Amino acid sequence: DVNTIVCNSKKVEEWGAEHRESVFPFQKGGTAEISFSVNQSDLTVHLPGHQFTFPNRLGLSVFDYFDTQGDFTLQSISWE
Repeated sequence: DVNTIVCNSKKVEEWGAEHRESVFPFQKGGTAEISFSVNQSDLTVHLPGHQFTFPNRLGLSVFDYFDTQGDFTLQSISWE
């Protein structure tokens, strides 16, 4: 998918339904800060000038794994 954010979760080797977000506030060669908020029902993704929610299907209060794919460079990630 070009210029699309795709979110998904995997439980016991089975993927859930994909969530596709067409708002893509990134520029080639640019930088962007992304943050996440989580509660029992969903995960909120905060992007530059936009935010969206994704279902917390696993009911986690803390996430300890994060994966990215695409034509970009991830410079850092931290959990607070």
